[in-house]
Amino acid sequence: MGKKQNHQELPQQEQKIILTPHDRFFRRVMKNPLAAQEFIQTHFPHSIAALIDSGSLQLTDSSFIDKNFQEQRSDILYKALFKGIPGYIYVLIEHQRKADPLMPIRMLEYILQICRKELANKKDHKNSQLPLIYPCVIHNGEKPYCYTTDIFEMFQDPTIAREIFLKPFTLIDLPSIPDDDLKKKPLVGMLEMHLKYAGARDTLGFIKKIVDLLHQLESMNQIDIIQAGAYYLFQTSKDGTSRHDILEEFKKHLNPPTQSEIMTIAEAFVEEGVKKGRQEGRQEGFRSLLIKQLNCRFPNQVRQEHLRMIEEAESDKLFYWGENLMKATTIEEVFSCF
Repeated sequence: MGKKQNHQELPQQEQKIILTPHDRFFRRVMKNPLAAQEFIQTHFPHSIAALIDSGSLQLTDSSFIDKNFQEQRSDILYKALFKGIPGYIYVLIEHQRKADPLMPIRMLEYILQICRKELANKKDHKNSQLPLIYPCVIHNGEKPYCYTTDIFEMFQDPTIAREIFLKPFTLIDLPSIPDDDLKKKPLVGMLEMHLKYAGARDTLGFIKKIVDLLHQLESMNQIDIIQAGAYYLFQTSKDGTSRHDILEEFKKHLNPPTQSEIMTIAEAFVEEGVKKGRQEGRQEGFRSLLIKQLNCRFPNQVRQEHLRMIEEAESDKLFYWGENLMKATTIEEVFSCF
């Protein structure tokens, strides 16, 4: 280990996280390689201890404890090799008199923080591999620890939790699924076909692709799903196809009663667009007027910060500032107390 260091001799970055006697004592002992080896051999399961190359242990200067809780807990992070594979050993010591029943969740959060820090140091995330991390908690409360250390036992049904939690997520990779497979179920098929071709540049060609779905949905009296699809295309079409042409293409493949129902979606869309346009027009007009009045009332005092606030404000805030302007003696008073 060599010459002992006093607190003043510790590296500057490490001193930043040594804020309490707990931290100082904990780190002073555990930074000793022999102490770290003894700790692992004494407390880790034999199967885990056998994986760790004791000569690879390297204490880092990382801490994952929120500064608001450093009086209650300390932590250290060792770099280690597990059968030659890089990883970490994370040790948390609790100074609280009472055990924390949520400890498994906290430890999971710390592990994720370590993973994120590791990934942040890598430029190519596509080929990044997560480090092995073995967690450990030292409890020195008034009474023996009485809660589970297994996060699965925190669920109402641990058996189901083990089947679901921390398992590979289900991937629905739409580009790799043939259209015919997507269309086997009409309701979900309508959704997934629209999502699959959301970036397509041929809107009318896409409608032709889903004609069989339109027929099925019509026979099931699921007209609202057809309307939703038309509305979605109105909003997301990227090839300049007009709402009229989209609607006409839908109508070609539907029966007259359904055609009339589909028409309501176009009318609603147009009405919504008109209302939105009027509202945006009023807001833009009032923004321009407010800026002119500010420049007139407070010459050379309108800053970029004021312009940004005006640009991001909704109508009610703009009107409030306009009222303030009539009685304000400083520009700050115009934007105050909303």
